[in-house]
Amino acid sequence: MKHALLFLFAILLVSCQEEKPLTPQEMVLGNWSALDTTTSFYSRIRFGDNRGFEFFPDSIFEDKFGFLSNRLYSIDSVNDPYNRYLRYFGTESKYALSKDSLRLFNPATQKWSSYKVEKLTPDTLIIATNVKDERGGTFIKKTYNTDTIPDFDAIYFYSSPCFGYCPVVMLLIKSNGDVLYMGGNNVKHDGFNRSKISKEEFNRIQEKFKRADYMNLKEVYSATTAHTPHVNIYFIKDNKVVKTIEDRGAEVDVPYELVWAYFPLQRIEQQLDMKKLEIPDDIAKEFKLDTDNKDILFYLDAGMGFDFLTRLSENL
Repeated sequence: MKHALLFLFAILLVSCQEEKPLTPQEMVLGNWSALDTTTSFYSRIRFGDNRGFEFFPDSIFEDKFGFLSNRLYSIDSVNDPYNRYLRYFGTESKYALSKDSLRLFNPATQKWSSYKVEKLTPDTLIIATNVKDERGGTFIKKTYNTDTIPDFDAIYFYSSPCFGYCPVVMLLIKSNGDVLYMGGNNVKHDGFNRSKISKEEFNRIQEKFKRADYMNLKEVYSATTAHTPHVNIYFIKDNKVVKTIEDRGAEVDVPYELVWAYFPLQRIEQQLDMKKLEIPDDIAKEFKLDTDNKDILFYLDAGMGFDFLTRLSENL
């Protein structure tokens, strides 16, 4: 009898320790990347098929490309009427999940959108396509181990013009929070600007590139079309460039995570408090630049832009 009771107690103990089934609110947490190509031609032109989400426990989610307005704004409609930009509202917003319904808040429109969740498991999420903003589709769960991927001390980012309203920018971000920025066309802040980010914000930028395993990516990704901007990224460690990546179109073989990491940098200036600065005469002379010309970026390619911002950072 004693042995029978002990056996029964052991069974009860094991059953109590069995894992409880995950709730939908628990299953949805984490990173999700698109598996299908059900979006419209316009959406593919704008984002490729690299859509993705990350859901957090506090009812906050990240749209990997963020939220853009549907109308154009101008920084100076009188003197520079062709320099227009799309307002950017960042990548994070609010969500609500109940039963088979997913609601996402779009800060650009200040409206909630509702989606039917057709399937949700720990590794698969199928959302019925909503033709109004096209965030539906089939998604798979992605996990990352970035512990062994090296850190970097600074990152340089350059984005060229395109057939549209792509921001033309040069950007140098350091781990101490210093941000140096040159804005060309289709931006809110043009010219030479300076700003600051927190250590946490720099770490979030770095983590996104580490999820892309940036050190093991190809140096050049070539596009098959010419409608998208060329992007150049330099990673700096101990004052040396340790890796460069050029994306000539964000298409086909470009890892999702790389595009997710750099896309917000194109419009990061709209998220920061920018202070406009003058370019010192000696540096302008060194690079043979006419500081009275608004289109300075026209004369600086990606490599020259890196040297230019590096010199400016040394001068501050």
